[in-house]
Amino acid sequence: MKPLLRIGLAALAITTLGLIATAAEKKETEANDYSRPVARAVEPGNGTAENTKPVLEILHQTGIRVVAQINYADTMPNGISKQIMAVKNLYDQYAALGMKPGKDYDIVMVFRADGAQFLLADEAYDLKVKQPHPIGNPSKTMIEALHKGGVKMYECHVAMTLKGYKPEDIFPFSRVVVSGIGAVVDFEKSGYLPITP
Repeated sequence: MKPLLRIGLAALAITTLGLIATAAEKKETEANDYSRPVARAVEPGNGTAENTKPVLEILHQTGIRVVAQINYADTMPNGISKQIMAVKNLYDQYAALGMKPGKDYDIVMVFRADGAQFLLADEAYDLKVKQPHPIGNPSKTMIEALHKGGVKMYECHVAMTLKGYKPEDIFPFSRVVVSGIGAVVDFEKSGYLPITP
C-alpha cells in the first residue's frame, strides 16, 4: 500500500472514531439532562415503560402556599363536595410526609359561586340547598378536619347575596370576603399558587 494512501486511511479512521465518540458523549449527555424531555419510543423488552416505573413523589415540601377555589356544586354520591375532597387529599398527603401547616405549607380555601353552599352550617344547608342530600352538610366533617389542621376558609359575599345566605348561616370559623374571585386574585398576587380542583 502506498504511504500516502495509508496516511489518508489512517486520518479517515481517526476522524470516524472521533465522530463516533462525540455522538456517544452527546447521547449520554441527553440521557442525563432532566431539564428537557427527550422523546424515545419504548419497545417491549427494550426498556421500562413510564407507567411501570415507581410512583413519583411530592418533591417540594417547604414554602408551599396554595389557594383552592371551591366553585362547583359537584358531589360524590354521599353528598361530599368533590373539590373539598381533593383539597383534603392534598392536606393528607402533606401530613403523611410530615409537613407542618403554617411552617412547611399554607392552604386557604375560597368558596364562591355554587361552591359557596359547602360552608353552610347544617340547618342552613338543609333549608337552602335544593339538591338531594343527607340531613345536614355532608362535607361538614371534612371541612372541620381541614379547619382544625390550619386551613383557612373564606366565603364570597357576592355568592351569599345571590343565594340568600347570611353570615350566621355559615360555619363560624369562616371569614366573609367581598368577592371570592377577587380574594383568589389577591392570594395569587401574595404568592399563593391558585388551584381549582
